[in-house]
Amino acid sequence: MRHANRILAALLSLVLIVAGVLLIIEVIADRIVHHAALIGWMSAYDWAGRTTWIAGGIRVACAILIGAGLVLLIAELKPARMSRLAADPDQASAAGIDAAYTRRGVAAALRSAVTAVDGVRAASVKVRRRKVTIKAAAIAADETVAQRLREPVRDAARQRLAALRLRRAPKVSARVTPGSR
Repeated sequence: MRHANRILAALLSLVLIVAGVLLIIEVIADRIVHHAALIGWMSAYDWAGRTTWIAGGIRVACAILIGAGLVLLIAELKPARMSRLAADPDQASAAGIDAAYTRRGVAAALRSAVTAVDGVRAASVKVRRRKVTIKAAAIAADETVAQRLREPVRDAARQRLAALRLRRAPKVSARVTPGSR
């Protein structure tokens, strides 16, 4: 929901900026030339003067806005996706300690372990709750060399995950592509 919030906030701020600029232009035009500059707002102003708050159109519009607001509120109250992976704390100090790693931290640790493998030039790591996906690029441009690196890459990632002592170690999948010629 974080990305949707950012998009909605950007759109709302853009709409408010445009509305504010249009309001400033209309007020200046009304004061100087005594008529609308860009938007024919006088008919809307007359309609608003004639319409009561209990009119059917006003009630429908309010119900739609209230419904949209409730949907957004419920979506915000939904708990965020877990961005931490629980780890087993040290046995000597385990009383009441909650130890965890962020997904970004686990990805950085795995990336450093994978790039330490001989023959690996670069790696990208995606960490999910149950699965880790590693895409590594080999230094060599040969496909067979890249295929031979797949198991050492997986082993390096599994060893690093074991060192992190996660409560539930995710499955590791790795793909190694040959380097550019």
